[in-house]
Amino acid sequence: MSTTEPNIAPTPTPQRGHTKAWIGLAVALTLVSIGLLVWALSLQSDLDSSEAQVADMQTQVAKAQESGGTVRETLKGAYDALVAQVGATQADVATIQQDIETAKGNVQQATEDAQAAASAAGDDAQAKVDEAQANVDVAKGKAQIAADCGQAYLSALGSLLGGESVDTVRQQLQAISADCKAAFSGA
Repeated sequence: MSTTEPNIAPTPTPQRGHTKAWIGLAVALTLVSIGLLVWALSLQSDLDSSEAQVADMQTQVAKAQESGGTVRETLKGAYDALVAQVGATQADVATIQQDIETAKGNVQQATEDAQAAASAAGDDAQAKVDEAQANVDVAKGKAQIAADCGQAYLSALGSLLGGESVDTVRQQLQAISADCKAAFSGA
């Protein structure tokens, strides 16, 4: 046998275990990459919607500030017009409270006069006229007290629109209410 054939060694066949492991690892990494891509897109979508909501809220806040200022200006204008008609200001509160006390005294005096006229009346026509006049004076005094109380309330509320604290205005309103109740109960 004298043929010269090269001695060729058989080529080894690749091991299937290592190839399957690399393919499995590549598939797993691909799936992880796809999962991360989906997660990143989801986060971007959430961020975009949050930014849109923030922009909408900022627009709403700006509109609310504009309308709030407009409402406050409208209320202030209406209050000023009412004060001009009624003639009450914050400076008038002390004067109005003094007027309430004066009206209260006038009502008490008129009540005493009416009682005195009624007791001395008998059948005397003049006494009845005096009693009626005293009752008119009592009614006028009560009307004056009501008007003065209304002006005092307006003045206190005006101080709230003028920037006074709510607690201070609440205390003023409570003091005015107490004075007015006392004036009406004594009248």
